[in-house]
Amino acid sequence: MSVWQRRLRGQPKAEDRPAYLSVVEPGTTTLRLLVVEALGGQATIWGWAELPCPPGQVDDPGWLSNACSKALSRAEEMAQDLAKQWMLPDQILVGLPTSRLLGHAWPIDQRRSRPERPVEERELEALLGRGLRLAVNRLESMADDGSDWLLVDSTAVTLTIDAQGVTDPVGFRGQEMGASVFASLARRSDVQTWRQVAQELEFTELLLAAAPVALASAVSEPQAILVDMGGTSTDLIWCRLGRPTALASVLVGGSTMTHLLVRRWNLAPDRAERLKQIYAAGQLDDEASAQVQEVMLPGLQFWLQETERALSQLNRDEPLPQRLYLLGGGSALAEVGESVQALAWSRRLSFSRYPQVRALRTTDVPGVLNRTEHGRGRGDVPALALAAWAARLQQPPDRPARILAGLCHG
Repeated sequence: MSVWQRRLRGQPKAEDRPAYLSVVEPGTTTLRLLVVEALGGQATIWGWAELPCPPGQVDDPGWLSNACSKALSRAEEMAQDLAKQWMLPDQILVGLPTSRLLGHAWPIDQRRSRPERPVEERELEALLGRGLRLAVNRLESMADDGSDWLLVDSTAVTLTIDAQGVTDPVGFRGQEMGASVFASLARRSDVQTWRQVAQELEFTELLLAAAPVALASAVSEPQAILVDMGGTSTDLIWCRLGRPTALASVLVGGSTMTHLLVRRWNLAPDRAERLKQIYAAGQLDDEASAQVQEVMLPGLQFWLQETERALSQLNRDEPLPQRLYLLGGGSALAEVGESVQALAWSRRLSFSRYPQVRALRTTDVPGVLNRTEHGRGRGDVPALALAAWAARLQQPPDRPARILAGLCHG
C-alpha cells in the first residue's frame, strides 16, 4: 500500500461508506484525472478528464494546480451527469510513474533461534524492517543526480518459511524466514510539488503511490515484464506475483516517431500524431503505409536499442520472464510488438523461455468499472490501474502491509 500519506485536514470516513477520490495519472504527454467511487475494494469511475502536458510542466506546481483544477471541474461535471449526483472527492491519489522513481526489491533471509516455536508478529516486523532498510539503502547508493530522495511506497513481494512461499508467516514454524521488500523512492521536490497541489485544491488527504505497484497488481502471472511505452519515455516493470521487483526507464517513447514525421513532411505535431494513429489502425493504403513506416523506422530501431540496453541491466542475476506485456499509447504500432518479440534473438539478453508478447488491455485491469466513454486505449491502462489501486487502499491492509506502513511512517 502507499506509505506516503498526508492527512491535510478532516477525519477518516467510516469504512462502510463509499469514498470519493480524484486519481491523477501525470503522464509524460497527457495528464489524466479521474473521479472514482471506492466501495468494498472496487472502483467505479464516474468522471474522466485529460489535458495535454507540455514538456517540463510536470515540475511546475503552478501549472499542475491549474491543470488539475480544470480537469477536476470537467471530471466532476461528467460524474454528476452519469451518476445523477454531485461527487466531491476529498482525497487525491497521484501515481508517480516509473520514470520519476527509483525502485527495487532484494531478498533477505533470517535464521530463527527457536524454530520449534510459531513465528510471532515481532519476528515478522524485524524481518520486514531489515528488508526495507536494505532496499532503501541500496537505492540511495544508486542515486547519482544529487537529488534528495524520499520513500513513497513499499510492498512485500515474497515471504517464505524454509524457502516455501506464504502470504503471512505468523503462526508458522521453521528454521528460516525470508522476505523480499520492494521500496520506491521519489525526489523530495516531487513530493513537495504534489503536496502543494493538494493543499491549493483543498483536498483533505494526499496519497502518493508508485504507479508500478498499481500496474503490477493487474498482472496475475508468476513473473512478467510490463513494457509501458509512453510519449517521451518507456518504463519497464519486472513483476512477481502481482508485485513489482525491479524498475527501469528509457527516455525514448512514441513521440520519437511523431517527431520524425514532423521533420519529414513539415507537419504540425498534432497532425503528425494523428497520421501515426491512422497508420497504427491500418487505415492507410499500401503506398502511404510504406512511406510512413520508412520514416519511422530509424526511431523504432533506436527505441529497440535503448529498451534492449535497459533490459540487459535487469538481466544481470537471472533470466528475464517469458511473458512481456505491452501498454502505453506508443505501443499501438505493430512494429513495437514485433521489435519486442525479436529480442528473443538478442545476444545481450537471456529469457527463461521463448518470450511471449501480448498487449495489456484496459479490460485486463481487475477491480474497476469504467462508467465513462473514455479510457479505452492502451495509454489509459495506468490510469485504470491507479483507480483500482485507490479502491484497494481504502480496505484494511493485511498484516505485512500494515507492518510495512508502520515502519515507513516511523
